[in-house]
Amino acid sequence: MDQETLLTDEFQKIILTSAATSVSSSFLTNKERKEKLLLSKNKKTGNISNEDIEKVLGDSLDTQLFDKWIPFLRETIENEQLEVVVDELQSSTEDNFQGLELQLLRDFQVTNKLTESIGEVTNIQGTIEKQLTVQMQDFQNKLSSSSNDLIMKKQVFVNNKKTSLKISEAIIVITKVLRILELSSKCQELITEKSFFKALQNLDNLEKLYLQEFKNYNFGFLKEIYDSIPFLKKVVKDECINLIRNSFNINLGKNLEDVGNSIFNCYEKQLLPQWLQLKEKMDFNIFKFNSPVEISLRDQEILSTITLDNFFHLDEFHDAIMIFETLNQTTYLLSEFTKEYEFRKFKVIFPLVWKKTVNNINITTSDIERDAFTKNLTLPFLKSYLLRILGFLMYDICLNKSTDFILVGSNYNATNEFWEGLLNRLGPYLSYAMNKLLNTEEELIDFKNFLSVYVAIVENFNLSITPLYNILLSIFQKYCNLSMESFREEFRTLLDDDDFMPLTIQDRTLFDKVIKICWLKKDENTRLIEEVNALEASGSEFSITLPFSPLYPMTCTLAKKIYSKLTLFISVFYGHNLQYLSNMLIKTMDVIFNDIVNQQIKSKLDSKSREEIAQILINLDYFIIASKEFSMMMTNTNILQNPDIEIKLSSIKHYIESRKYAETKLIELIDSKISDVLDTVEFDWTSTKLRDEPDISIIDVAQFLEMMFASTLVNLPYSIQTLLIFREFDSLTRKVLDVLLHETPSSLTQQSVSNFEIDVNYLQGIIPKIFPSLSPTTSDLHSVPGTPNPNTSDRQVGLLENNMKSLEETFIELNQCIELLKIKSHTDYANPEIRMKKFSRIKPEDANILLSKVRSSTPESDDNSESKLILGPARSSTPSNDSSGNSNRLAKLFGR
Repeated sequence: MDQETLLTDEFQKIILTSAATSVSSSFLTNKERKEKLLLSKNKKTGNISNEDIEKVLGDSLDTQLFDKWIPFLRETIENEQLEVVVDELQSSTEDNFQGLELQLLRDFQVTNKLTESIGEVTNIQGTIEKQLTVQMQDFQNKLSSSSNDLIMKKQVFVNNKKTSLKISEAIIVITKVLRILELSSKCQELITEKSFFKALQNLDNLEKLYLQEFKNYNFGFLKEIYDSIPFLKKVVKDECINLIRNSFNINLGKNLEDVGNSIFNCYEKQLLPQWLQLKEKMDFNIFKFNSPVEISLRDQEILSTITLDNFFHLDEFHDAIMIFETLNQTTYLLSEFTKEYEFRKFKVIFPLVWKKTVNNINITTSDIERDAFTKNLTLPFLKSYLLRILGFLMYDICLNKSTDFILVGSNYNATNEFWEGLLNRLGPYLSYAMNKLLNTEEELIDFKNFLSVYVAIVENFNLSITPLYNILLSIFQKYCNLSMESFREEFRTLLDDDDFMPLTIQDRTLFDKVIKICWLKKDENTRLIEEVNALEASGSEFSITLPFSPLYPMTCTLAKKIYSKLTLFISVFYGHNLQYLSNMLIKTMDVIFNDIVNQQIKSKLDSKSREEIAQILINLDYFIIASKEFSMMMTNTNILQNPDIEIKLSSIKHYIESRKYAETKLIELIDSKISDVLDTVEFDWTSTKLRDEPDISIIDVAQFLEMMFASTLVNLPYSIQTLLIFREFDSLTRKVLDVLLHETPSSLTQQSVSNFEIDVNYLQGIIPKIFPSLSPTTSDLHSVPGTPNPNTSDRQVGLLENNMKSLEETFIELNQCIELLKIKSHTDYANPEIRMKKFSRIKPEDANILLSKVRSSTPESDDNSESKLILGPARSSTPSNDSSGNSNRLAKLFGR
């Protein structure tokens, strides 16, 4: 079953067919095979080759039959049954071909053919053996001959090959030797041409080539070349350092000042004028030179002309860095560079000594004066020196940036550290130069402009500007001081030349200038212009008198001029520390208004002239206005551009104090004068003769008062005039009352009392003559405390009437005392109703004094005793008025 299953009938048929065909083909006759061999004989040689024999024999096997086996064999292989099939095939072969040999022997035809074939095969074999022997012999002879030739040629070839190899090796060696010689020669040439980095590259190639190819060769000249490599490298290093020194000689010589000049001139003569023109055109007044706005608007073409690469060529440093990095000796380069560069720095800052830069604490003015630097110190020298330093700073910046700060050990602040150290050393000399060399405003302005441009350049290169900017602040401080001194001298001249009289102007143009330059009271400007227009309309000759003296408009002009100079001084530059500058401006104007104007005016208050003090008082009123308006102007134009800032000069308070002091001095002077005048008055208390006219001395006093109030004090503010009138009349009545109470005899005659009454009435009668000469203006009324702002003449008339009534009240107590002296019956005073009605202002103790003087002159003794009894209790019922009653009333009325 297994056999039938594995060997199919079809496969068995194919196998049997193949076997039959093979057998039949194997029985070809010898003749047939011989014919095939003869046909396959080689036409060129005439011999039968082995290949021909195999072909003839192979033709008896049909390959197509065997190809039919392939599908069945593949199937058995895929089923992994190949070994089983082979076994079955063998078994099948034995079964199917069993007895085949016997069958073939019994077949006569087959036997005959086999017999014939054996003879033919024997003949063929003999023929083949003969031919093959001959051919083989021939082949062996030829092979022996060709072998000998081959051996000889091979020997020649081997010998030639060895020679060629040696020649090739020699050529290679010679080429490499020539390469070494070429590199050595090239190194020498490059060193001579100062192409050191290329020379170093060639040396490296030479060294590598020698070590790779000739290290084990005993070439003396090559060894010498190799041994010279360290020397050549040292030459390269030394020459690099020499190139750096030569570069320093070229770049750090006189050209440094030229570089500084070029950059400075570009800023000063191109960028600055361009900015000033643009600033005016576009109204950029709040922006300073070198501000971000100005920098953003700079012409880039101009800036391109001062690119640092245009001034300095630093190829030597790039080569040196690459060479020493290749040699791994960067530290040596930095060491040599630092030593040489420090030496160059010393030469650049000469005659300043760098060793003192570390500490300036112990440097005194005497040290500076003896210093070699100071001996050469002039403004041209200082400018030249600073420009040379500027050129060096530009070189240092360019060098560090172009070498990526390798030469300074990656210290990105190296230039600034040097600059700050130099400024620390140079600072005392700059201060000394500012104090000693800058003595005029022109010199200060010139050096300020120079140093400001210098600071702008330094700041643009991100270097420290604080020490230099502090010098600029000091220059402005000195300019302020010079301006104050100039103002002091001019104001002293103005003050000495002032006539302390109201300013009379007879020219309209001059009037307009004065009105424009001066600060006036509220609405006073309009009123004055209206007056002038009315004057011109009437055709009258132009003449107008202003309240203040010529000192005021001249001082206003001078103050505005000084302030304009100071603001102009800092308008273009000075972009930092604005608060400090603002404080300096405020302090300067305060010094001008207070320490100069106010104090010098105040010194004039020691005068004994009422007119001069009165005019000073008027001027001080206007100076108060000026200081307030000036404060407002400074607030509106403050350099901080801060609308929330309010500037108020402290001189306002000092002017007010001086004004009060002037009032006091004027009052004291008038009091003294009136007291002196009253001392000349003599009352006759024993006279028995009545007069119809006042005493001549009283008339003199009245005329003096009229003249003083109507002329001397007419230009004072209305409030001051009124205060002085009340003050002096109050003083006058008290003086007269004091005379009546304490300087009269113990007994008075009725005639003397009547004469005294005539004198007092005459003094009281001048009040209407004084007040009509005083016409308060609207601005005057504004200054009266406690009053509204009147705009009509009715208000002015009412104010005058009230003031006259109040002034007449200063005579009430004196008049009541006179009435008490004239009383016929002393019992009237004892009556409370009569006393309160007629004698309310008289103090009880004064009433007793007066009544005692009257009693001693009358014979009525009974009445005396009665009045004594009445006066006792009367004191308690009479209102108590202290000596300062009138003063308090006046103070309340005028808010003083």
